[in-house]
Parts: sequence; structure tokens; C-alpha cells
Amino acid sequence: MQYLLLLLCLGGVQLVPLEESYLSSKEKCGYESCPATSPNMLNVHIVPHTHDDVGWLKTVDQYYYGSRNNIQKAGVQYILDSVVKELWESPERRFIYVETAFFWKWWVRQPTVIQEKVHTLVRQGRLQMVGGAWSMNDEAASHYQSTIDQFTWGLKKLNDTFGKCGWPHVGWQIDPFGHSREFANLLAMMGYDGLFLGRIDYQDKRARLKGKNMEMVWRGDDVLGKSSDIFTGVLFNTYSPPPGFCFDVLCADEPIIDDPSSPMYNVELKTSLFKIFFSLLKIMHFLDICTNMSKAYKTSNILLTMGEDFHYQDAAMWFRNLDKLIEYSNLKAAKDGMNISVFYSTPNCYLKSVKEANPTLPTKRDDFFPYARVMQHHDAITGTEKQHVTHDYERLLSQAIDDAIIIAKQAFNKMVTKDRNSKPVFDFQRCHLNESSCEVSESSDSFVVTIYNPLGWSVKEPVRIPVTDGASIKTQLVSISTKVKSIPTRVSRATQEIVFLAELKPLSYKNFYIKKSNRPKRNLKPTFDFYSNINRNVWPNINYNDLSKTEYEKYLTTQPIPDAPLYLQDIPNAYDRIINLDVLKNGPNDNSEKILEMEKILTENGRKMDKINIENHFETDPNAQDKKILELKQILNDNTRKTDKGNDAANIDDLKANTDDHDQKMMELEKIFDDRKSTAKGTNEPKMANFPVMFNMEEMRMLSDDPHAAVGVDDVVSLGNQHFTLEVNKATGVINNVIFSDHSKANFSINMYYYLGTCGDNHDTAHRASGAYIFRPACNAPIKLDSFSNEIIKGDIVKEIRVELSPAGYIDVKIYDNHNYIEVEWVVGPIPILDDIGKEYIVKYETKIVNNGEFHTDSNGRQLLKRNRDFRPQWNVTLQEPVPGNYYPVTNQINIKNNDLKLTVLTDRSQGGSSMADGEIELMLHRRLLCDDAFGVGEALNETAKDKGLVARGKHRVYITKGKDDLKAQVVEMHQPPILLFADAKNIKYDDWLAMDNEFSWLDKDLPKGIHLLTLEPWDSKLLIRVENYYEDENASANVNLQDLFKNIKILNVEEMLLAGHRPADGYKQWVWKKEGVTETAEAVKSPDSKNLTVNIKGKEIKTFLADFEIKQHHTLVKSPKMEISTHYEVTTVV
Repeated sequence: MQYLLLLLCLGGVQLVPLEESYLSSKEKCGYESCPATSPNMLNVHIVPHTHDDVGWLKTVDQYYYGSRNNIQKAGVQYILDSVVKELWESPERRFIYVETAFFWKWWVRQPTVIQEKVHTLVRQGRLQMVGGAWSMNDEAASHYQSTIDQFTWGLKKLNDTFGKCGWPHVGWQIDPFGHSREFANLLAMMGYDGLFLGRIDYQDKRARLKGKNMEMVWRGDDVLGKSSDIFTGVLFNTYSPPPGFCFDVLCADEPIIDDPSSPMYNVELKTSLFKIFFSLLKIMHFLDICTNMSKAYKTSNILLTMGEDFHYQDAAMWFRNLDKLIEYSNLKAAKDGMNISVFYSTPNCYLKSVKEANPTLPTKRDDFFPYARVMQHHDAITGTEKQHVTHDYERLLSQAIDDAIIIAKQAFNKMVTKDRNSKPVFDFQRCHLNESSCEVSESSDSFVVTIYNPLGWSVKEPVRIPVTDGASIKTQLVSISTKVKSIPTRVSRATQEIVFLAELKPLSYKNFYIKKSNRPKRNLKPTFDFYSNINRNVWPNINYNDLSKTEYEKYLTTQPIPDAPLYLQDIPNAYDRIINLDVLKNGPNDNSEKILEMEKILTENGRKMDKINIENHFETDPNAQDKKILELKQILNDNTRKTDKGNDAANIDDLKANTDDHDQKMMELEKIFDDRKSTAKGTNEPKMANFPVMFNMEEMRMLSDDPHAAVGVDDVVSLGNQHFTLEVNKATGVINNVIFSDHSKANFSINMYYYLGTCGDNHDTAHRASGAYIFRPACNAPIKLDSFSNEIIKGDIVKEIRVELSPAGYIDVKIYDNHNYIEVEWVVGPIPILDDIGKEYIVKYETKIVNNGEFHTDSNGRQLLKRNRDFRPQWNVTLQEPVPGNYYPVTNQINIKNNDLKLTVLTDRSQGGSSMADGEIELMLHRRLLCDDAFGVGEALNETAKDKGLVARGKHRVYITKGKDDLKAQVVEMHQPPILLFADAKNIKYDDWLAMDNEFSWLDKDLPKGIHLLTLEPWDSKLLIRVENYYEDENASANVNLQDLFKNIKILNVEEMLLAGHRPADGYKQWVWKKEGVTETAEAVKSPDSKNLTVNIKGKEIKTFLADFEIKQHHTLVKSPKMEISTHYEVTTVV
């Protein structure tokens, strides 16, 4: 969408200028402002700081303004007000600030006199920015492009406001749960000199403390080599002050009382405790020399964090006590000859002191995942904010999307009309395609779909548009599944989807004109459907000439068997399943219109059921039927219970918890049987068949009068395309094998499971609950979901296998024409919790690949890292929790392989994943838990919508390949699919539409293979351009001519910048550290000649440029002939 902002610039839409900068280089800032240290003393760097979550227990605005203090006493505006006041009073004091989002919100509301004071504090190094991104982003779930963008935005604000003195020199990732290798690589490319971490795995930290390896050189990428190195330090106390020295209004520690006449005088006590704390570190250093045990740090410098979450709302409390602590500690140390020097400092200054000490550091080449604490604290899968904060994030995201749509409306309207000054023609809207819902396509007789390809190469992408009716056409029309139509939040009349393959040029848009045509209705010649036993005057005979492109085959999981007994029995850990008792409908020879139905009698309110035989449920003997009625009533009475889950009570439509409704249900049940008894005498009706325990009204079909109608079908159906064929079990819908184009075969199946979530009182590890922070299943073996209905769809463009799973699962396997992947759409929810057990749903892709515990996951969507089950590269791990201990963040892909076969799954969102057994890949889909894990949120992860459990829908793309494959481009395509916008065309005549510019590409041709246009957006009066080579071979370089890259933009000259775009690359010199067993020298980054616009980009490099440009005045918009496809819907486009 950022490219569309560029279109507005080119179209003459004025952008709002940013604030004017106050720049000054007269005073010392950065490293030049650091205090002097002594190599012969223990230098204690006191670092005052606050950690201000941009949303956690309260929303962003609630935190900024300090509202809702009944939740948490926190107000960021008061922190910054108070800190600036206290810093101004003493030139020795220091403070660091991290979250630019909060700082900027505060900054723009300050009067000039306060802004000038802040400028002075920054220029003198007394207030220093660290991190500098818009927020302290998560490292497990964030995509690298999003990380780059949010750093770019935050650093631009600081650079425009404070110039070089506003440049952060260190990363400050003290609160994320686990740290990614790619994040370290990105910081190195942005020009950061160091990175400080707060949270790492407790076993890893224990080993590092013992081995004196709390500081290291982290190599961010093996292909990029030493240019990706960055100093990384693990903070001793996460980011808290030492016990007893928290001087905030939110703390209960005693202040320093230095009046000897006071009975509460505690200077000696306090300084003694302070001395003991650092004497301990000194002793550890001494013992390291004497007994070959190392201390935490290799130099005589210690960074001591003084602050916590939302501290310094009354900064005077902190600074007055820290002033005293520093003064009296230095006096006491000098008196006792302890060689300790305590002073105010910053992470920049600490890093400078460590660099001057020139230690030899170990090298790290992996990452800090999975993350676990003693209590198995794990946050690689789910967010950890309160639910109302989640809703506020949703509001902000929705608002941002709406703003982006405004940009898109203006940009595309300017492109499609020849007159750039004309009024907008189309009112483009976004649709809820994740719910197969679109008001424009459902209600309009004619509409335009604009599809925008943000990638620098051509793509052929499947497109699905929801409509209310239609017939098969070349584009193919497919029904929307019942599972999708039943999503609680869905508001839509659409029952079908138009499916077609859109061929899109690089960095282009393309318009499609779709209208309903007035075709005669299909022949409704009556016939009898033996599968459903619906009367012939109800079920129409479909004209298969019209539907030749899409065929539907529908199967029950268990085939009907006449005269077989039916049992209602306990299914362990699945008490929430809806049990429907549907009955035989009248056959073709029965003129009665009475339809006997009994369903949803035993619903989610039903608890554990004893095994009860109702074989003769439809006995013709009235006495026997009365007995069965009483039996069913007894089942209901014995097992019905009320639930305290208010949100799920709304899920039960047919059975309420109140007695009156219950009695009414019993009366209806008896009437059904009475009516049946009056018509059943003297007939030869078959008995109830052995249907599965789980079925619903749509999937449940009755036996025909001809019992052979339901049997005699083949067990296996084959579905495929030019690349592979899947063998599917008709009865279950489960895939058994994949057959490749060379006729070789491999085992492959897809199944859905769930883990039972642990509940506990959280008083120790063994009783820790699975919750927002914690993934902790009650047992290591997940429970497999049962299929109870499947449907097979065959068409020219897409073939599908739809399987409904119980409870609350759904899988739709799609095979598109001439596409070499299997698309798996999954839907989970509402997750049932009426058994008082939370559940965590996963999908497993199962093969016979022997991967020996090895698998690969991506790091923030970029590089792939090797994982080994039950193993850590840098310490001997002991896993208390085998499943969570092997889960890793998956941003884009996960794979397993052996010498013959490779299974790769691409995800459409960040998920937790693993290979818990050879041949398997599992990914977490959805979680619903009933117990809080007591790590701060204070509520269970029980999300709802429309008073029902939340429904999650997503998709995976599965590649099963032989030999070496290259899926780099496919990974990018999955992450950045085409954007669809819809506009009503009722006022647009077809001929007028044809005269518009309905297709345009901003590139003359595809970018060189491996090259990705990562960023193209206006940057003040320039363009910000990022070009990436996504190949992992450093020798796979490519040349890109920036001058002629764009069709309608001429690049005049460029300046290469560091990755975040805030400082020039020319002259930047990376810090080089002594590494164990390695000798290296520093290399300055050389910027290319600004006039030579052909740049060479090596494998894994991202080049960032600020470009001067001008618009080409005589470029020609490509206009191609039209293609019409006519049927019930007519789709017109350009080719």
C-alpha cells in the first residue's frame, strides 16, 4: 500500500510537511557526552529508564493520559514531564527513552519553551534515545519488512527533530520474549553499534552466567558475514533495579535517609547492601580466575538498570535517591578501598567503555528461541494484552486500513481516468474476504474489481469474489462452505464465489468488469435424490451442461448401513460435540408432507453420556416408541446442565438452560413421535442407520428406500493438476498419497488436532496454567479431530476437498490449475469449552519423511534456521515441557526434508510450529483457554465475538518437492498477495469503462530474478527506495539500473543510506570486536557514485536509497484489447 502513496505524489496530491528540525552540533552528544571511566576500577553505570509498553493492560491512549488507573497506575505524559524537569535541575543526571510512539505523542503537544529545553538535553547527551523505533517490537512474530518500516518511521521523527544527536546507537530489546537472529541482522544494517536484551531462556542465562558469556558478538546472517555482526549484551537483572533499590512511587522500598539525627537513618545500611551486591560480582570475577568459573561480564564495567514498567511518573523520587546513592557509595568505596566507581550513565556510554576495554567475545550464530523461564514463560505464539486492548488495536488497525483505502481511491481514480483533474469515478471499498463477504459484489448488478500487484515480477494469482448467485463459467463459480457461512461475525448473503486466475504484470493494477446477465433459469425437471431422500418435487434436476465446469460430490464420513445399531457414547475430551438425531424422510412413494425431524436435542449442554442402545429408534410398535421417548428424555434430564460460560450459552439455539424451554422441547419431541406413530403402522420402513455420532442438519442425509443408493462407490478419488495428483479417501475426505508428474508416489495426509490446555493455581511450575503467555498442554499427545462430512468439488480452475471436523474444525484443500502448491484453507471455532477445558488447535502435515528430528523455520520471514528436536546449539538443554520446548516462531515458512523429498508449508500469518515426530509438521492455529497464567494480564485467553467463541480462518500453501527447490519468490508472494478493491459500477456504462486505462504497470519488465522491490515511497521531496536480493548465495548478485527502473519516473541521482534511511551509508564504519578464534578488520561502507545509477546487489543484501527524481511527461499508459467471458456473470478485463 505504500507504493500507492507514491501515486498520489505523482498525481499532484499534496502531503502534509513534517515538523521543522532544530539542529545544532555545538554541544556534545552521543559517545562524546560519556563520563570518564577507570580501567582499574569496577565502573558501575547507573542507567535510569522507564519501560512504557505501547499497549498492554491499558490501551495506548489510556497509558499516555493516565486514565483507568484502577487497572494500572501509569501515565506516560507525566513521566516525560517529570523527567525533563528533573534532568534540567542537574547536569550529571541521565535518562534514556525508547518508545518513539509515546515520545512523539508527547512532543507535538509541548510548548516551544519545553521543546527548546528538550533540544538542549539531547544535544548535551543528558536525554538519550535508544532503540528509536515506533515501539519495542516483538521479535518472534514480526515480519522483517514491518520491523524495517517501524524503525524507519520512528528514526525519521528523531532525525528530523534532533539531527545526529537523535540517532540511537544501541538497540534496547528488554521485554520481548525471545530474540531473533534476523532482528540482529537488521540492526547491524541500520548502523547500530550494540544490542541489549532483557529476557532469554533461564537455562541459557544460567549457562552464560557460569561461563562469563553474557556479552557476545551476534552474527546476524552467515551469507552477509561480518557485516551482520553486532555486539549483544544480556542485562544482569532483566531491566529491573537490584532488590531494595527501587525508588518509584509504585515501589515499597525505603528511601535513602541521610540525616544522622533521624531514627530512620540508613545510609550505612543502604550503602552496605549496595556494596555487598557489587562485591558479589567482584568475588565472582575473582573466583573465575581461581577456580576456572567465569563471572557474568568480561570487563570492569557493569550496567545497572534503574527503572521498571511506567516508572518515573514522579521522577524526583528516583533522582534524589539516586543522587544520594551515588554520592555515598563512592565515599564508602573510597574509604574502604573497594575500587568501585558509581555514576550516571547510558547504554551508549556503557558500550563505549566495553569497547575501550577490548574484550575477546564469543560468537553466536543461532537465536534465542524458544524462550522459557523457570515457570515455562513462553510468548512465541500469542499476544499478552488484555482483551479491551486487543479491541483497541483492532480499532487502530481498522482506522489505518481505512486511511490507506482513501489513498488507494485517489490513486486508482487518477490512474484510470485520462483527465487527472476529473472527479473520482469509482468509490473503491475493501471487502471482508476473510469471511467471504463483500457488500459491493453481493448487491450490485455490475461492479469493478481492481487488483493491485505490489511485487516487482508478474504473478498469476487465484482470486475469489463472493456473489449471491450464479452458474459455472470459465472463471468457475464455487459454493461457499457451510463452515464459512456460519462464522458468527459474518454479515453476508453470498452463497457462491467467482474463482479465476488473475495474470498481473509487475508493480501493476488491472481492472475487471463484472456484471450479471439475464440468462434463462435452469431446467427444474423434478427427480428423486436417493442420497437425501428429499421429495422429487423439491430437489431440482441440475442441467449438467451448465455446470460442466464444477462438479460436487458430497459424502458422510460413515456410510449408512441398514439395520445397524446406533450408540450414543462418551467420546473422551470431546463432550462439547453437538449430537443431532435426524430421522428418515418420506420416500418418493409417500404423498405426506410431514417430515420427521429430531435434531439438536442432545446439544452442547449435554454432559458425559452413558452408552445407550437406541437401535430400534423408529420401531413401528407404539409401545416400543414410547419406551424410546422416555429413554431419550432420561438422557436429556440426566445429562443436561447449566453452564457458567455466558458467552457460549448463546451458541445453543435449540436447547436453553431454563426449565420452560426444556419442557417445551420434550413436548415437541413427543409430538414428533406421536405423529410418526400415526403414519408408521403397516409400513416397511428401514430402521435407523449407524450414522456417526457427530453430524448436523446439512451434512446428515437419510437412507433411501433403495439401500443400495448409498453403497457401491469407489473408496478413493483422485484430484490433481499438471504437477501432482492427490489420492483422497471418499469416506473420510483424508488425503492418503500424493502422486508426482513422474508417477512416483509419497504418503501425505492433513489432519487437525487439539491439545488440552492446563489449568492450575500457578503456585509452582507443576501447576502453571496454559494461558496468554504460556503454551502448556495437559498432555503431550494431541487429540485428533474426527471428520463427519466431506465434499469434493471438481472444476477447470480449482478442485477442492472440503472436510468438516468435529469439534469446531474445517479444512478445505484447494488445487489450482497449473499451480505447484496445495492450498489449505483452515477454519477453527468457535472452540467448545462446555467441558471446562481449554483447547489449543493445531494442524499436522504428515508424511513418511525421515528427517531425524531436524527441521527449518524462518527468522522474521527472511533467513532459514536449522532446528533440532530436543536440542539447543549452545547449551545442554533439559526440557521440562517437551512440546512447548520444541515450538518455534514461524513467520512465513517451516520445512522438513530428507535426501529424496521436502515438505514446505508457507503460512499467511505468524504461528508457532514444530516437527514433534519425524515426517510431521505441526502448526498452531487457534487457542481458547479458561485459566489465567498469572503473568500479568489477569484474564484468561477466552476471546469472543458476537457472544460466541472467536472463529479463526487462514490458509497455508504446501509444497512437496523432489530435489532442490527454490521457493524464495513464493514466500514473498504469500506475504504480499495482490490487493483487491471493489467499486459499484451501476453508473458506469460499459463502453465508458472500456475507454478507461484499465491496466498499467510501473515497470517495463520483471525485475531480475531474485530482486525484490521492498520499498518505494515518498520521502519529503525525494523517493525512498529499497531493493533486496532474496537469494541466500552471496555470489548470486544482480545489477539493477535505478535510472530506467520505472516507466513514468526518471531517477536523477541517489544517495545510499543505511537500512532505516536515517543516516548516509557513506563513511559509516562498523565497530569490529575481537572474537574468539577470529581476526577481522573494519571496512567502511562505500556509497556508489550518485550519478552511476546501476547498482550491484549481492545475495541477502538490502540496499536503501534516497533518490531525486522527476516525472516523465510523455509516458504512455498501456491499453490492451478486452476479453469477454459471458454466462450468468460476465467478467470483462484486459489482456
